[in-house]
Amino acid sequence: MGSCCSCPDKDTVPDNHRNKFKVINVDDDGNELGSGIMELTDTELILYTRKRDSVKWHYLCLRRYGYDSNLFSFESGRRCQTGQGIFAFKC
Repeated sequence: MGSCCSCPDKDTVPDNHRNKFKVINVDDDGNELGSGIMELTDTELILYTRKRDSVKWHYLCLRRYGYDSNLFSFESGRRCQTGQGIFAFKC
């Protein structure tokens, strides 16, 4: 699993911002690994955290994605910055 701010206050997202979301990264058992801000751009997903540099996943490198009962997940391919893996986030 992966981990998760471009806003001046890194813990907030303006209500009118349609492309940024507060997220909590979770593992296979639903345990929280970290929190951050997920931004959707025209070409990629970007995860901002306090502790690490931003992580980017280009849409063309994603194999699949989905959303179910407050959990967003996707599978990245080997050409992504993180390499291949499955990432899950509570929204």
